[in-house]
Amino acid sequence: MSENRIRFAAFLLCTQVCAASGPALAQQAPQSLPAGSFESYASEGVQVRVSDFSGMPVPRYSSLRYDKVNGRAGPSRDYPVQWMYERQGLPVIIVRESQDWRKIRDPLGDEVWVNKSQLAGARTVITTEEGVIRREASAKSAVAASFGAGAVLQLTECKGGWCRVEAEGRKGWALKSHLWGADPLPSAAPAN
Repeated sequence: MSENRIRFAAFLLCTQVCAASGPALAQQAPQSLPAGSFESYASEGVQVRVSDFSGMPVPRYSSLRYDKVNGRAGPSRDYPVQWMYERQGLPVIIVRESQDWRKIRDPLGDEVWVNKSQLAGARTVITTEEGVIRREASAKSAVAASFGAGAVLQLTECKGGWCRVEAEGRKGWALKSHLWGADPLPSAAPAN
């Protein structure tokens, strides 16, 4: 499969959350990613609906269930692989559905189809620049951990400009502006 490209492997696999006082990363991640690296989700003009297949709203966030997930050009194994994702937990947006397939948008804005078995319901975010996890939702709070650009964190909730996150057993609050996947998506209107 010469057309397969490995997605996010270069910078995402070398990033991790580390203790604020711990050793430096063995492979240094960039302090921030180039401008435009992460596409924001444009909610203007988006028609939100409840899917006939899953009964859930589309669009919605999801995450990759496995370390290796093939993104295909269409909703079947007959379509060629466009991307090979190598990052368990990577947050994505489901933008379309069929019975067994989901069209996803990744943090860089690319859209591909993946089998629904490759997605998890866990809500995650990816860091867009270097930052810290604080014990409380305050810039004056003690630092619980630091992260490089491209770290995947579990997302619990967001309040104001802060989001409660967890990674590698460390819990706390990170600035929402440093996270892709934390912004709310439009809500589906209830059926009459």
